[in-house]
Amino acid sequence: MIHVYTGPTLSPEDPALLSLAFRVLPPIRHGDLFDPKIKAGDTVVIIDGVYHQAPALRHKEIIWALGRGIRVIGAASIGALRAAELHECGMIGVGSVWHAYAGGLLDGDDEVAVAQSTEGDLRACTWPMVRVRQVVGIALTRGVIEADQADRVILALAGVFYAHRSLDAVQRVSRGESAALAEWLTEALILDPHFGDVKRADALEALALARKLSRTPVEPVKGLFWFTRCFRQWANAFAAQDTEQGRLPTVQRVHFQQIFDPEFKSVWWEYLASFGVSELPRTLACAVLHPRTDLTDEATAARLLVRETEADRADVARYAAVTEAAVEADWQFFPEAIKESVVRDMLAAVWKTGPDGLEQEAWLRGLHGVREAVEAARPFTLGFLQDQGALR
Repeated sequence: MIHVYTGPTLSPEDPALLSLAFRVLPPIRHGDLFDPKIKAGDTVVIIDGVYHQAPALRHKEIIWALGRGIRVIGAASIGALRAAELHECGMIGVGSVWHAYAGGLLDGDDEVAVAQSTEGDLRACTWPMVRVRQVVGIALTRGVIEADQADRVILALAGVFYAHRSLDAVQRVSRGESAALAEWLTEALILDPHFGDVKRADALEALALARKLSRTPVEPVKGLFWFTRCFRQWANAFAAQDTEQGRLPTVQRVHFQQIFDPEFKSVWWEYLASFGVSELPRTLACAVLHPRTDLTDEATAARLLVRETEADRADVARYAAVTEAAVEADWQFFPEAIKESVVRDMLAAVWKTGPDGLEQEAWLRGLHGVREAVEAARPFTLGFLQDQGALR
């Protein structure tokens, strides 16, 4: 499968993407490569990505994918940037924009940045500098303008904030330097709306390469292993699976079992025993052993969710909906604002233990003390209290 992250360089409706070989996705963002539908042997084509309205894709996520045996191709926009930075790790760069970054001719992110509508429209509202440079270069080659004029146009537009570099701004700057340039550009865009769109050309090249390489096996890049504590937290936070309740975060499902399943202590002890600690007293082992649990691993997730029922998954989804409704009803509310004492009281009621027993109970359930237990339980607190109120 070829997973393509694009928009606005190529819109999802672009004829080049109308192939069953492509799984077309919105611009990539932090966490997207943890998608369980992206498997070893697949190809990922990174064209566009978010960087302003949401956290951008991290380099470590790409390194992790390469180490799993996923082919990653970058072009045109953030894909070209990341490929220039990670080509020594095995990421494949494509196109003139990538060559310019890899060769040091370009170094600013704003060279490829464009503004988009906030209403979900993936089309670009502005021109990236790489397109400006391409158009001005063609104009110079064809004798439309002189070299000093070309330099002044590029310098002027490079000084315009990327979100303000609209076609109108490009035309006004061009007209101020050369009426012939402005007229020539207008005519060129009438004949070809994609005139000078070097990012689009690079994206098309990347798709062609992805299709060509898809017929060859993918080998994991040797020596790439990245699973630090911080990275593991990212991976677990974004791990999710499709269920009859829709797509549910795996970590929330595991937390639900840790909080509400009275027998989860046995599940956790069996999990710890696989690390060779069965000879230690249970309480001691749970307190001192902190395994690097990887919830992106389906076998590990299945082991921790072995007692999960369909009703449990329904409760996870329902409690999430209750919390989401509360956030929508009051913009000042967020789960972290729930008082710790309220969550502790809920845990004491569910675990049938006094306040002094919460710490040990948390460790026995695979949580790093009562503080982590409180954080794990917060997303369920409103829903649980609502259920309890209905019982009264």
